[in-house]
Amino acid sequence: MKIKYDSPFWDRMGKLYYIIVLNFMWILFSVPLITIGPSTVALHHCMFYVIKGKEISVFKEFYHAFKENFVRNMLIGLIVAGFGFLLIFSQNFYIEMATSISPTIYYFYIFVAFIFFMFLVYIFPVLDTFDGNILELLRLSLFLSIKNLPMSILMLIIDYFIIYFCQIVIPLVFIGAAFIVFVNNRIFLKRVLNSMVSE
Repeated sequence: MKIKYDSPFWDRMGKLYYIIVLNFMWILFSVPLITIGPSTVALHHCMFYVIKGKEISVFKEFYHAFKENFVRNMLIGLIVAGFGFLLIFSQNFYIEMATSISPTIYYFYIFVAFIFFMFLVYIFPVLDTFDGNILELLRLSLFLSIKNLPMSILMLIIDYFIIYFCQIVIPLVFIGAAFIVFVNNRIFLKRVLNSMVSE
């Protein structure tokens, strides 16, 4: 019996291979932490090719995307990471303020965190897809996250469950970040970019 390497099974296995390798590459290139921006953009860049079914030289394509617009992507990565850490470490402060003054203060914190996480889903694929200065790209990411609110919420829910299962099934950690990007980018390509083109 002949093995059909162009079958849906082998196509899925090929995508799984790319997800595992790209997850490792992302971790490796993010080790200095200040390079997490360029590394995450490179992960999205390569994942777009995987979703479209194109064969790539993983290291070559990842490294090329990592170097491209390096300073811009690094600065945005640091801005995003800094704001994220600020949200995390200020949570107890807002809880105390809500307890002593008004619960509305904590509701405001939750609202800001929700908007940030929606923005976070869009910023890196936007960096890979569009040209512009830092402020323009930040605005575009925020605009797209709000404009496509149902899709943004869907991506956040899926991401939450992937992270949840990664904590339960430890080996999933080795594909966690790349799998989140794979799922989000499929939605981004089919629902967000396609809607922009049709308009």
